Amino acid sequence: MCGIIAIAGTTPALPVLAQGLHLLAYRGYDSAGVALEHQGRLHVEKDKGRIADLAPAWLARGLEGCTGIGHTRWATHGPPSKPNAHPHLDARGEVAVVHNGILENDLALREELEAQGVRFASETDTEVVAHLFARAFRGDPVAAAREVLARCKGHFALAILHARLPGTVIGVRRGSPLLVGLGVGEVLLASDTKALAGRADRVLDLGEDEVALATAGGVRIVDAAGQEVRRAPRALGEREQDTGKGGFPHFMLKEIHEQPDRLYELLAGRVEASRGRVRLHEVALDDAAWRATSRIDLVASGTAHYASLYGAYALESLAGIPSRALVAAEYEARGPVLDPSVLVVAVSQSGETADTKAAVEVARARGARTLGVLNVRDSVIGRMVGGLVDIHAGPETSVASTKVYTGMLGALLLLALRAAQARGRGEEALRTLGPALPSVPGLVRRALGTWEQVRAVARHLDGVRDMLYLGRGPDAATAFEGALKMKELSYVHAEGYPAGEMKHGPIALVSRELVTVAIATPGPWRERMLANVREVSAREGPVVVVAAEGDREAARVATHVVEVPATDPWLAPLVNVVPLQLLAYEVAKRRGCDVDQPRNLAKTVTVQ
Repeated sequence: MCGIIAIAGTTPALPVLAQGLHLLAYRGYDSAGVALEHQGRLHVEKDKGRIADLAPAWLARGLEGCTGIGHTRWATHGPPSKPNAHPHLDARGEVAVVHNGILENDLALREELEAQGVRFASETDTEVVAHLFARAFRGDPVAAAREVLARCKGHFALAILHARLPGTVIGVRRGSPLLVGLGVGEVLLASDTKALAGRADRVLDLGEDEVALATAGGVRIVDAAGQEVRRAPRALGEREQDTGKGGFPHFMLKEIHEQPDRLYELLAGRVEASRGRVRLHEVALDDAAWRATSRIDLVASGTAHYASLYGAYALESLAGIPSRALVAAEYEARGPVLDPSVLVVAVSQSGETADTKAAVEVARARGARTLGVLNVRDSVIGRMVGGLVDIHAGPETSVASTKVYTGMLGALLLLALRAAQARGRGEEALRTLGPALPSVPGLVRRALGTWEQVRAVARHLDGVRDMLYLGRGPDAATAFEGALKMKELSYVHAEGYPAGEMKHGPIALVSRELVTVAIATPGPWRERMLANVREVSAREGPVVVVAAEGDREAARVATHVVEVPATDPWLAPLVNVVPLQLLAYEVAKRRGCDVDQPRNLAKTVTVQ
């Protein structure tokens, strides 16, 4: 995702910034830029594209200055473009800002500034900060930064230059990581230790609502109360400078643990719960188009198909639009009845999935409108569809998808709420879900705390050969996805079923040798789920139940319980899938399987 690098030193800053951006590229980005301060003037270079193409042009221009800031951007507010790339300037060109995270009240602040005559040059929330800091600055950068903190809501990390503060970089942190790297004759700011490689040997972690003033001679840190902070730096170890797995033994485990931050960036930038609005500017469907939609077909493969099952539930229930999730490889074979009133939504991690691409071609040829829910905006499918929702999950290295799955669920829920809003049902839906949506990243983080419970369960699954996963309502999709993760990673035969189907055949398999995993968190279907669990237990089948914290009834009927935080049934699938991801990981690891590269699988399937 987005990355920050900044330096205040005594040697040319541009090569350091370019190298830092290159080291941050693994996080994923769609545009990049730098700003340098030289003799009281700021010079900005930025554009969409890759560092490998952009940096040589910047270096060729011989930009001067020993102080500068750089950024890699993954678009949230506004599409990738030169105006939307960071850094952003204030109206007078005296302040330059780069920003990670989300400013949650940017629309209200933008409207306030526009009413005061400010003209914006971009669609981003970051530009708001540039104008706020410029207006707050009266010679004291700490006071100006604290005023910005007082006005802004959200999680963010900022690196700021002011033309009237030569040789100084201002760092501000709330929620989003920002580090201070100490080198020889230079101080750096970075969002990731990797960007400090080769420049700093000691590092300070900036605290919550702290402000750092970095110069070549050192750094001054001020806390939220305005008091100067004395903090001893720690040594920057070689392991911290290794991007790879970020200290985790496998990419998959790293990506599972990235889910809270990725979901925060997805949801916070697009939901204004206080105003009861969802904003999806990229979708390119106005209210009239949503009202004219007669049906939605979600076409996808594998994990994306299971996310689409959830999406179809949400679109039909919340927005009132008949919706169906269809396997992309079978779309043409069924001869779908299509016209301009039908919306075909392609859901894909890579945007290159051959079967999904073929389904989009069918939709276009037969006159349907198209939309993408993708993790790679500039992809084959991204260029084919009429609009898209960017998942914002960031690069995923492990073949078995985890953070992209929860990103798809979040994106599809936003799409359903946007459609509901357009069709006059949004107020009701957002009144129910609005207050709960901001809590999702924290709930997912708490669900990661089930890891020890999951490890204990995994120890009882040594030698298991067959598993059955059961869920109801939106969590039927969770059952399918949990089973897929188990079979992908551990090569254990696992099948997902809507729980109501169990008595229509699968119950014949129940025995001491078959392990059943049941999702029974609060919702309209919980009692029926527990009845299914009792039916399995009565036949001596071991059952693992995913239940709400403190659910004693579930504990009485289950062999093993994994407790997750309770939430709204529409949000629960984002939480409930986390222990199932961890369970598949733990079982695979105990069986000696290659977690990140399961046999016979590829990350992107580009053949039909």
